[in-house]
Amino acid sequence: MPLTQTKQCANCPWKVDRNLSKIPGYNRENHEDLKETIANPHLDFFEQLTSPKIAMGCHYSTEEKLLECVGWIYNQLRNHNLPLRLVLMRCATRPQATNQMKELEIDGAQRATFAETLEEI
Repeated sequence: MPLTQTKQCANCPWKVDRNLSKIPGYNRENHEDLKETIANPHLDFFEQLTSPKIAMGCHYSTEEKLLECVGWIYNQLRNHNLPLRLVLMRCATRPQATNQMKELEIDGAQRATFAETLEEI
């Protein structure tokens, strides 16, 4: 599955300078529930690979179209999320696909951990 977007949005919770109250449709409970999408070195690799929550969606996603969170992708690539790397590498091997990992555009300083994305500035 190729990425639907490669540019981080202005209100991404992974950005250091973002404000949670300005994220359209923000719901703290839904945000906290996304902790399961974070790579966990204490879990078995195959358990992570088969997790029902393998990716964090962008807050601009709709029921009709899921958009991946570019801030989450960037964070997880830096923190060795192997299932994510496998999915992106598989996409890059398709003839019509490009190496989307090289196309990721991050906007400013990023939070290092998921817990930091829940902090209010």
